[in-house]
Amino acid sequence: MVSSSPQGQAPLGARVTAPLALSKINLTLLAHLAGDREVLCTASEAGEAAGTILQSHAGPLGLVQMQPGTVILGLYPHNNRPDVLGTFIRSLAGAKTIIHGLASSPSAITVVISSRKKNKAVQQLFEHFHFSSFESPKEFFAAQPPPEEILQKVVATYQEKVIKVYLIVSQTDLDLWGMSIASRDILEGFAFALADLGELGLTIPFLVALPGLGTREFLVSFSTARAPAAGDQGAEVRRILRKHLPDSKPVRLTPVAGISLHGPHFGDRYGIAHTLVEALEKAQVTLLALSCTVSSISLIIRQQELAAALLVLGNTFEAPVAGPTVAKR
Repeated sequence: MVSSSPQGQAPLGARVTAPLALSKINLTLLAHLAGDREVLCTASEAGEAAGTILQSHAGPLGLVQMQPGTVILGLYPHNNRPDVLGTFIRSLAGAKTIIHGLASSPSAITVVISSRKKNKAVQQLFEHFHFSSFESPKEFFAAQPPPEEILQKVVATYQEKVIKVYLIVSQTDLDLWGMSIASRDILEGFAFALADLGELGLTIPFLVALPGLGTREFLVSFSTARAPAAGDQGAEVRRILRKHLPDSKPVRLTPVAGISLHGPHFGDRYGIAHTLVEALEKAQVTLLALSCTVSSISLIIRQQELAAALLVLGNTFEAPVAGPTVAKR
């Protein structure tokens, strides 16, 4: 479902993560952009309850739109390569599917699409990528466990009072780009722009795309990192975006920092996303963008707030905190 609230209204914790955690509703995907909207997924049996809860906390100007019958499709690893991300999106175009949300983790890129388009989307992925574990879509589908088996594996996986994660890592000196583009361009122009960004030697550690509510547009936000010897490539990035997306008005914020928490499969236990959001809000750290998907939580913050963010997250989660790494911008 997609939720939208005008900037200045209740923060993400009060509107979304707190009420869902209080109702013990798990999130299988969450993508958020500061001051505007988020896309989130729950198990189908919890969808109606989640929608009612979100609507009751959306405020008078807030909107909530539920999209039933969807599936999350993921590809990994992508190694932050723009060409891999672009090819993944172009594969979806070949399946003639509608994207209901896009989110990345350090290892995976995931998309929310209609369940009816799942088989065709997987077939398109096999036409564009080689998978060492599966020779065909048929082999892939045969290897997937039934939903009830997945549920049995994850029930009661996380019961500790302090949530354990494998590692908290950060990356500095990133550029954060944001823009609004037409829905039709997410599958074409944006995918080709990603390919050109790869030719610049850039990597993309973070990417989310959120559909509009009642409009045919997408909000896209992604970070770029470059090689130290490359110098500032902001003008080149802007040129590429405008070449493939002539109606877009890219906005750049620099420098920003990225943080990733590896290990918490937040879909297995309610409240993990809220634990993170609540900690950052109490520390007065501005959350610019957030992606919770697969088994990682990734976020973008202002670089000057990195020390405070790492301190509060290190005190909130049980995990080693790696020192900041300077981005290969």
